[in-house]
Amino acid sequence: METIIFASDLHGSLSALTSLLEKAEKLKASHLLLGGDICPPDNNLFKIAMANSPVEILQVRGNCDNAYDFAKAQLPLPPLMQKFLLAERTVLLTHGDRYPSPYGLGLRKGDIFISGHTHTPQLHTDAMGIICVNPGSTTFPRNILGPTYGVIDSNSIRILSLKDDVCITELSIYDMPRKDQ
Repeated sequence: METIIFASDLHGSLSALTSLLEKAEKLKASHLLLGGDICPPDNNLFKIAMANSPVEILQVRGNCDNAYDFAKAQLPLPPLMQKFLLAERTVLLTHGDRYPSPYGLGLRKGDIFISGHTHTPQLHTDAMGIICVNPGSTTFPRNILGPTYGVIDSNSIRILSLKDDVCITELSIYDMPRKDQ
């Protein structure tokens, strides 16, 4: 299984974006998922960092993202959600303001629902067996843990401190529900 880094609520922070891109390169991640409220500033450095990313970036639009800011930054306006397959699991990425839960979005037991919006890291399996994860915020955390981001790899889903990579919470692959169970 490939390694994926995911984060949300950058709110235009070039330092958060740079840190995420460095972590993605270090972990040899295949993708960086950005769960909305990217809020690209009107400066070339942010745009250049996005364009020169060592990994593919998949992003969704958040409630603070707007067409004007993306146009000024000369970046395409992201969709409200992205859905893709990862090791036989459907992963759905959305900001969480319009779609705050996985219900009604076609997810099943063992699938992964990634959202942002609350600026609070969370990781749990819901009553339907859907893995729900919120990486928190890289820029304006609403908790005592500080800025956070997430990693999905062949062993687990983890939420980590952006500053020092300390694991805040983890769900082992062995504890994840499977579609065939």
